Amino acid sequence: MAYVNVTNPNNAAPNIIQTGNVNGQYVFGGIQKPDFSDYITYRFPQYTITTLLNRIGRKNPVTGNDFFSWFEKGKFRQSVTASAATGASGDTTGAVTYASGTQASFLVGDVIRFENNVYAVVTGITSGGGGNGASGTLGLNAVGTNFGASITGTLKFAHLYNLQQEYSDSPSGRVWQENQVNEYMGIMRRSVTCSTTQGSNMKWVKKSDSEWSYYYINEMETMQEMAMDREMYILAGKATTTGTTNPVLSGTTRLGGNGILPRVISDGVVGTYSSAIAETDLAEQVRLMCLNSQGSEFTVLCGSSAYADAQFALRDYTLNGGISFGVFGNEGLMTGINITKYKFMDKVLNFVLYYPFANEALFPAPATSGINWDKAMLFLNMGTDDRGNPLINLRYKQDLLGQSLEFRRTVQEGITSPEAGASASRSNGRDGFTVDFYSSIGVELRAANNHGLLYAA
Repeated sequence: MAYVNVTNPNNAAPNIIQTGNVNGQYVFGGIQKPDFSDYITYRFPQYTITTLLNRIGRKNPVTGNDFFSWFEKGKFRQSVTASAATGASGDTTGAVTYASGTQASFLVGDVIRFENNVYAVVTGITSGGGGNGASGTLGLNAVGTNFGASITGTLKFAHLYNLQQEYSDSPSGRVWQENQVNEYMGIMRRSVTCSTTQGSNMKWVKKSDSEWSYYYINEMETMQEMAMDREMYILAGKATTTGTTNPVLSGTTRLGGNGILPRVISDGVVGTYSSAIAETDLAEQVRLMCLNSQGSEFTVLCGSSAYADAQFALRDYTLNGGISFGVFGNEGLMTGINITKYKFMDKVLNFVLYYPFANEALFPAPATSGINWDKAMLFLNMGTDDRGNPLINLRYKQDLLGQSLEFRRTVQEGITSPEAGASASRSNGRDGFTVDFYSSIGVELRAANNHGLLYAA
C-alpha cells in the first residue's frame, strides 16, 4: 500500500467556539430562499456533472444578486496538544496549558482524557478556556484517587464529558459559530454570426433535419462548446474575488466563483497513490471519507488511466465469483473486466469514466509539476446533509420577471434571420444575423469534507 493522505478534514479545527449565550451576533438573515425550478435544458449537448445535476433536479435559481451564500458548522470538539502539563504519577492535582489558536472551549466540571489514558476533571480556568483561539491553562484534579501515570510534557488530550456535584448552579453555555461561505455567479457567452450570402447558400453537407445551410452545423458545434464551457466552470472554476459581500461591480469586472475542484482540493479528503492504484489505496480513501461523511454512496469521476487502474485493482474482489476455464469452448463467450461499483466499510463507490479528465486539450499531462488528471479520481457525495440540503447544487441566475438565465439563445436579426417566418422588422442593419448564447451559473458545494480526491503523486 502506497497511499499517502494529503488532507483529512476530520482532523481540522472546528469553527470559532466560545462560552456564553446565543445573541444577535449569531442570528443570520438576508439569505433569500428561492422557489424551486424544474427548468431543464435539453437543447444543447451536456456532460457528466451538469447533466447529472439537471436530471436529478439539483439546481435552484438566484434572484436579485450576483452571489449566493450558505452557512456551515465545523466540528464541535477538538483534540488539544498540551504545550505544558504538570502532574506526575501519583499526584492528585495538576495543570495543563495549551497554545493560542486552539478552538476548544472548556468549563469547570469537564472531564478530559490524555492520550496515555489518564483522566482529569477541570477545576479552574485561567484565560482562554472559553475558546476563541486564545491560549489557556486548566487546573486539574485526578479522576479517582490520583494520576495513574505522568501527564507532564506535550501529551494530547480531549474533552469527553462533564460531571457536576449535587445541587450545582447552571454552567455557562457554549456557542459554535457558523462559517459563512460565499460563491459567485459566472457569466459565459458565445455567438454565431453569419452573412446573408452564406446563410442562404447551399452546401454539400446537411444535418439530419435536412437543413442544407452550413450555418446550422456551426450553431450546433458552438452550443456544444458552450456546454463544455459550463461544465468546466462548474468543475474547475476559480473565484475572481474573495469578498464576503456582493462586490462593487464595474464594466470591466469579470465575476466568477469557485467550482468543485478548488473547494475539494482545499477542504476535501485528498490523498495520493504511487505508480498504479491498488485496492488498499481505495480502501484507505474510503476509510477517511467514513470519518468525514455520513454518505453511503459516492459518484467517482475517473480519468481513463485511473479508471483502468481501478478495474485491475479490483479484479480479484468481484462478488459474482470467478469463471471456469472449461467454458472457453463455448462459442461467443465474452470475458473481461467491467467493474463499476465497489463496496467497502458499507460505502458504495460508483465509478464513471469522465472523459474531460482524459482530454489533453482541457487537462494536459503536466510537463514539470501538477496533477495528472487522467490518473485522478474525484469522489462526489451526491446526497444531502442532515437537514436535507443537497451537498452539490447547480445555481443559476433568474431575473426579476422569473425568467431563467441558466441558458438563453437569442437572435439579433439583420437583413436576414436564422428563424423561419421572420418579420420585416430587424434589430440592426447588418447584412446577416447574429445568434447569442448566454449562461449565468454557479455551483453550491456544501461541506467540502464530504467529497474527496485521489491522484497519482
